[in-house]
This record gives sequence, structure tokens and C-alpha cells, in this order.
Amino acid sequence: MPEFALHPLHGIHEPTSATPKRRPRSVRRTTSIDMTRDVGSLDPVYLNGRGRDLWTAYDGAATEIATAGISATIEMVARVVRHVEVTPPVETVAHLCGAPAMSGFRAAADKAAPELRAARDLRYTLLDDVPVATLISGHALSASGVLGEFTRSGYLPVADQCAGFASGGMLMTSFERGDPAVVTGPVAPKLDDDDDPYAWHQMPPLSLHAMRRRRRLDVYDAGPTHAGIDAMFRDTYVRADGAETIIHEYTLTATVDTDSGFIVASEATPRVLPWRECPGAVASASRITGMALSELHFRVRQELTGTSTCTHLNDLLRSVADAEALIDVVRGD
Repeated sequence: MPEFALHPLHGIHEPTSATPKRRPRSVRRTTSIDMTRDVGSLDPVYLNGRGRDLWTAYDGAATEIATAGISATIEMVARVVRHVEVTPPVETVAHLCGAPAMSGFRAAADKAAPELRAARDLRYTLLDDVPVATLISGHALSASGVLGEFTRSGYLPVADQCAGFASGGMLMTSFERGDPAVVTGPVAPKLDDDDDPYAWHQMPPLSLHAMRRRRRLDVYDAGPTHAGIDAMFRDTYVRADGAETIIHEYTLTATVDTDSGFIVASEATPRVLPWRECPGAVASASRITGMALSELHFRVRQELTGTSTCTHLNDLLRSVADAEALIDVVRGD
């Protein structure tokens, strides 16, 4: 088999190949988190993120209304944050040094800087991605071969935590055999728009074995009492041959009643998923219909669990809560 052959039991591979044109009277929030390591190293993993909010007027003119950044150093073995800071700076974010990097990080961030989540601040969006960026950064270790025989450590993930880890499924079976399968994804089509320099914020090139999570959330005027939402995320990894490949990708459309703040429609489309069981989670996106934007952050975590859901889709659904702040911009409140 070729060195970079796709796993025969991979999931859906239908990535998006373009970014939608910016709509008149819309706000576009884009973020990215890059995950890198020193060459050949297991620890630490460096997280560097950027974000931007962009207003598009009736005539298509673009105005940058906010930018933000994050820098963090994570010890993967200990799963601990050794350094973290955001820009513009928030002094209390330094209290997150020593916090758990995955489970427990978001609660620690809420405690350290509660005003950021309350405002759905762009810096909070970046902080909220620290746990998942830490989690998926482990893919680079297995895919690059750095782990070697450590892949046979005896670690067994929690069964039935999501569709991909369903009991008896391909992934759980491979772990139980002591030979975890390595995700192989399609080459990533370009998302940047040569005709629109404002389509995305600027991102540096990715180095070999680096990873990136990029997000887009468009909130636009959909009538006197409704706002439309068009969102997506993509996780990528750069192989040893320099090809940037996709690990996860979903798109999502939703509609919000702006008078009540309730979601009245939600539908997700799987674009790239690791394993054949994963697409079984896509219908769970409709379960946020009827939820208020203000409660979405917590209800998704509490209610969308088990094999009918997907950890990464849940992150996308939770990110829709950011629309609460962006709707005010669209409406001019």
C-alpha cells in the first residue's frame, strides 16, 4: 500500500472547497488554533491562536471590529497548562497556569475571567478551544510516529462517549486489540478566497506535523425578527510529505428568533469524519432547536451525550452561543 493510503474504514470524505461570500449586514467571527511541538518531541505542545470579528455593511464594505490572540504551553503527559495568555491581555487569565488542560479547564476559565464568557468575547472563544485543541493534538504524535511503541500503552478510551467510540465499532475494537487505528484524511481544499482578502483572518503557514483548528461563524440579517447562522469548523494535520489533510469537518446552518433568543432551526452536515460510525451523530444537531442562545453553552454539554452525538459536533453547536453577542451588532442594538 502507498505510504499515505487512506484507512479502508474511514468515514465521510466530502470537504468544503470554498468559503461563502460575506453577506450584507453580517458579522463573521473566524478563529484558528495552531498546535505545534519541537521536532521529535512529545512534550510540550504549543497552542497559538488568532481570531477576528468582521462587520460587512449593506454595500459589502468590511470593518474589523475585534481581534484577539492566545498563546499557551501544555504538558501533554501531565495534561496541565504551564503558560497561557490572551491578547488584548486579561490579567486574571494568568490564574489558569497549573489548571488541567482538558477536563476542568473550561470551569477554571469561567472562574478566572467570568466576564469573557458573559460577553461571548472573542478571547473566550479561543480559551474555550484549549481542551479540544489539546485533545486532538495527540493525533500528530501517532500520525508522525513519535509515539512509537507507546501506542501500545494499554490505554482504553471510555466506550460509548460518542458515535465514534461506540462499543463494537471500528475504533474501540482497534484499541481493545492494543493497536489503535490512525486517522487518515483527505487533502484539504483551500478555504481562503483569492478574491476577498477579508474572508478569513491571516494565518501563518503550517509546519510539518503541525495541526490547526479553524472556525467560522457568520451571523446575518434574515428578516425583521430572525437572524441566520452559517458556521463550520475544520481540523487539519500536515503530513510528512507536506500535504495538509483533514481530520474533522462539519458545517452548520441555524435560525434564531431575535426577539426571544431561541433557536428555531438547526441542521448540520458532516464533511469529513474519521470513521464509518461517526456520521451517525449528525442528527443530534437538531436537538438544539428550542434552546435559548443564553443556555446553549451548558445544555449541550449536559444533554448531548452518548453514541447519538459527536464531541466535535457538540463543540460546533456550543459555539453558536457566540451569536448572542454578534446579533446585537447585526441589529444595531
